[in-house]
Amino acid sequence: MATRVPVSPSTWSHEMRSTMFLRAKWVLPALLVFVAGQPERCAGEPPKIRIGLLQGAQTVAFSAPAGVVSIQGLRDGQPIAEARPDGPWQVSLDGDSVRLMGPEGTPGGSVEDGILLVPPEDGVVRVSGIGGHWDGLTDRDHRGVVEIRRVSGALSVVNIVDIETYLRGVVPSEMPAAYPLAALQAQAVAARGQALAKAGRHEADGFDLCATQHCQVYGGATSERPESDRAVAETWGEVLEYEGRLADTLYSSNCGGRTVNNEDYWTTASPVPYLRGGADYDPATVQLAFPLAPEALKQYLKYAPPVYCNQPRYASASRFRWWSVMPREELRQSLVAAVGDFGDLLDVRVTDRAESGVVREVTIIGSKALDKVRGGSGIRRAMGGLNSASFAIEAVREGDDPPVAFTIWGAGWGHQVGMCQVGAAGLAELGWDYQAILAKYYQGCTVTNRY
Repeated sequence: MATRVPVSPSTWSHEMRSTMFLRAKWVLPALLVFVAGQPERCAGEPPKIRIGLLQGAQTVAFSAPAGVVSIQGLRDGQPIAEARPDGPWQVSLDGDSVRLMGPEGTPGGSVEDGILLVPPEDGVVRVSGIGGHWDGLTDRDHRGVVEIRRVSGALSVVNIVDIETYLRGVVPSEMPAAYPLAALQAQAVAARGQALAKAGRHEADGFDLCATQHCQVYGGATSERPESDRAVAETWGEVLEYEGRLADTLYSSNCGGRTVNNEDYWTTASPVPYLRGGADYDPATVQLAFPLAPEALKQYLKYAPPVYCNQPRYASASRFRWWSVMPREELRQSLVAAVGDFGDLLDVRVTDRAESGVVREVTIIGSKALDKVRGGSGIRRAMGGLNSASFAIEAVREGDDPPVAFTIWGAGWGHQVGMCQVGAAGLAELGWDYQAILAKYYQGCTVTNRY
């Protein structure tokens, strides 16, 4: 959120001085399974969910890596053909119809709305052109049914799968399978809650959830690993509830040493009782009394205290502490894209900071206008894609001239609300079980079985 007030150059001062650090910058019309809102407790088997894999495509290639995949009509479910492990098939649009072409250009017929790809039991469908978030693979295997339908002059690909199978592709995509078991179990419970809480957010697109960070990263069967499969199986159906209602179990990669209140990052949101920020360290061994005085805050953001999420074994150092030097014009262009033209960039200042250290507001001082940007997401985006909103900024000046660059340093990676994933790994290393880890990051919540 940005606000603007006219300003003249005389209203800003040149008192800030800084030393340049030498460093490169680190920087579907079918009825949905779910609807938006608070879902009821499920009974029996885990519910199915629709995951959007690919939208707006003109052609889609798929294959059967093992066994026979049944190709059925979307409208009536009648068999059309069978795909065998003898080469890829291609789906394309032909006017108002969806056309199939088998291996080596063999005609496969056409249907009006689309097709369903049904693999054998415990089998998969391989869909091409779906990039992996971490592994870079573009041919990905998916369990369950794959739906390819015509939507607004293009093809949409949706995976229909039960939530537990979905989680097998989410947990190792959101947290490395090399993390300790207790951390993976905590991730499975949190991800299951996110799937249930967010289901239906893409209703207008014809599916429940996307496969990206906007919902949760889902890599399908290609991402499955034995360790994360075990974590999913051993927490089968478990979610967190707060006062009898499903908790919104947000999580991020690295809190940098302290998690954040939800309303301090999303400044227009109401406080959520169980999304309270807190220390990601043992107060008996780490002496940090928040809110920190300005100089102490700078030191905290620059250096690496022995907190739970300071775990080089599980995450690179740049996810814990990071910094960059941005030339003035580079930062100006990014800020202008966010708030509009304010003239020459004269300064950027933090004008509202939460107790945790997260920045709630920055003020942009330009030669034509003064702009304010509020909220962690908006601030990070406006300033060129910062790793987190826990940062400090100083102008690099030569005399009384406008700054030549800005030094930015900060802590953590992501929104820092809810569970700290690297912190969970650190706690697991210390012997905490997953229920204790969840209790720490989601205070007042209880683990319950949803189905």
